[in-house]
Amino acid sequence: MAGRVLRRAALVLLCWGLGLAPALALNAAPLDAELIRAAGLKPYPVPLKGPGFRLPDRKERLRSKTDYAGRVVLLNFWASWCPPCRKEFPSLERLQRRFSDAPFSVLAVTVADSPAGVEGFLAGREPPFDVLIDTSEGTAKAYRAAGVPVTYLLDRQGRLLAGKAGELDWDSPAVVRLIQAAIEDR
Repeated sequence: MAGRVLRRAALVLLCWGLGLAPALALNAAPLDAELIRAAGLKPYPVPLKGPGFRLPDRKERLRSKTDYAGRVVLLNFWASWCPPCRKEFPSLERLQRRFSDAPFSVLAVTVADSPAGVEGFLAGREPPFDVLIDTSEGTAKAYRAAGVPVTYLLDRQGRLLAGKAGELDWDSPAVVRLIQAAIEDR
């Protein structure tokens, strides 16, 4: 019993040291780690409460983390000037379209970018998900997203389940299976 309490205390301290609050329910069963790894992401041993945010979208409407409550979120930090980000963006669009009728949202947060740069990259097309502008990089720093692209998978409670630094084919069969499992996980 004492060993379990010590491990739990160490985990809480580790989470706080990383700047992330531990999940309210530390005993919550995370998604299968092998499923997460097969999709190319790094699983977190316990779900971590993700920081809140309040950012403008492309139409200058403020959006916050609570706007996506009850949805599985793929939170992607990117920049229009980043070649790997530009390359993976179409797969994020396809993934969102695939799950358009599900409680799932891709959320693209542009970092160290200008609204003009974002609009230039999009060239008049409307992605099927929200694009938020993080000009101050405050949200990226809160999520410890060093560089771009960095992507996190959040569950319906807004907890971080897994992360990935670098480019990925976001509509691969393995990622689709992971997103489906996250949607079905309650």
